[in-house]
Amino acid sequence: MGLDKFEKLIKDNQEYFDQEPSMDHMDKFFFKLKEKEEGQKKAFINNDQRAWWIGIAASISLLISIGWFISIQEAPSVNKQKMGLSLELNEIKSYYDKESDKKLLEINQCAQQSPTTQKLLALTETQLQKLSFNADKLENQLILTGGNKKLEMAFIQNLKIKNDLVNQMHKEMCIQRNNVITQ
Repeated sequence: MGLDKFEKLIKDNQEYFDQEPSMDHMDKFFFKLKEKEEGQKKAFINNDQRAWWIGIAASISLLISIGWFISIQEAPSVNKQKMGLSLELNEIKSYYDKESDKKLLEINQCAQQSPTTQKLLALTETQLQKLSFNADKLENQLILTGGNKKLEMAFIQNLKIKNDLVNQMHKEMCIQRNNVITQ
């Protein structure tokens, strides 16, 4: 039954099947065909652009990875600088600091005996603060530069001057005062 209806439909519309399509129809057909081809080309271009962007992203991630790897390799040398002074300079610093601290304790005890020695102690402490400030600056410079010999010598000289000042004040305040008292 369905086949009969189909055959009847074809016979009734035979004139439409026998006609050649108009040029307008052909133009529409070719236009749609052309659009479809351009869409495929654009898809190819989009895929090409996508591949380009993927390549750029891969290159950037590779550069970041290399930079990270290099920074990890440099970390031990940076850590050495962050550690501070060399062992030798730390020993020198601790020696002078211990000697100065011992003498300063004695000076503080001697200075409490008279107002003139207290004034002298205040002036000495001001000079010691300046020397300590300079020593800290030199120490920071040494840590940053990693062992500059001129800075090392200046640092050691600063510690010596500080210690000599403390020794001189100890001599003037405590030793001479004890000599005067014993005589």
